[in-house]
Amino acid sequence: MSVDLKTSEWDSLISDKKLVAADFWAEWCPYCVRLKPIFESVAEDYQDIKFVKVNVQEEAELASKYGIQGIPVIKFFCEGKEVGEIVGFIPEDELKKQVEKIAKNVPNCLNNTSIRR
Repeated sequence: MSVDLKTSEWDSLISDKKLVAADFWAEWCPYCVRLKPIFESVAEDYQDIKFVKVNVQEEAELASKYGIQGIPVIKFFCEGKEVGEIVGFIPEDELKKQVEKIAKNVPNCLNNTSIRR
């Protein structure tokens, strides 16, 4: 399950030793709307990764901070650092492959998880 994130929660969330997948989106974006159920479904499959949604209209400061110019964009963070990015709409099977690939490259965030390395 993913959660909507507010700027006030951001720093404490991404500084954790847990991999975070942040979907930057907007209600008016048709590709964002299509990606939402896929993002939610993948979140259910990876309980060891924190999946969050960032509405770029409501959280413009965060969007600006990470250089979001087009959406949807999924950015991955570990211990406060950006460790991966997926730009644009992506089908579920491809999103899972990308999540696995990014997770394998950040084992520090996944020390106590069930994701296979």
